[in-house]
Amino acid sequence: MVKFLRRQPSEESEVPDPLLSELAFPRPLDPEADPRQLAREIAHKLEIIQSRSKKIRLLQAAAESDAAWSTPLLVELLGDPTEEVRDIAVRELITREDCPLDDLCERLTRPPWFSKSAALRILAAKRSRSTARAVRAVVEDTNADVRRSAAVALGEIGGAEARALLVRLAKDKSPYVRAAAVAGLDKVCEFKFI
Repeated sequence: MVKFLRRQPSEESEVPDPLLSELAFPRPLDPEADPRQLAREIAHKLEIIQSRSKKIRLLQAAAESDAAWSTPLLVELLGDPTEEVRDIAVRELITREDCPLDDLCERLTRPPWFSKSAALRILAAKRSRSTARAVRAVVEDTNADVRRSAAVALGEIGGAEARALLVRLAKDKSPYVRAAAVAGLDKVCEFKFI
């Protein structure tokens, strides 16, 4: 087993944050580095950690950090296989004013399915009409949970484009997707069907 997680940073290493020092990067980190690249490196380190409680503790420390890589890290962690990690990332991103909607929309275009569902939960909470077009990409997704999450998000986002997509989802083969689409249509339509 690799023991790099226990190694202390060298004297010349400038570690910009206690979280990074706990992860014990073996090389000096460039303070001018791209925050997204740094977030990917940190997410990779977190992925290797076996202890779930330590992983959660480190994630909570990252969420409290005001470092430039903190928000991109939370977006990266939407793809973590641990549901608890994803839930913490979702809750934290929902509260952030600087939540990168473009990054969340991009997240809808790549696997795994659970990262798409997590991104849709955030988009639903943010209610930005500009994101309805991005949600269109997952309306035909093979995973029913992604389509159901899309219906919920569209119901919260509202607008003409969301209504049109919800009408399509109301004809979905999954009863859960259809139910979410009908509930979404009830939210976005001024008129009601009896």
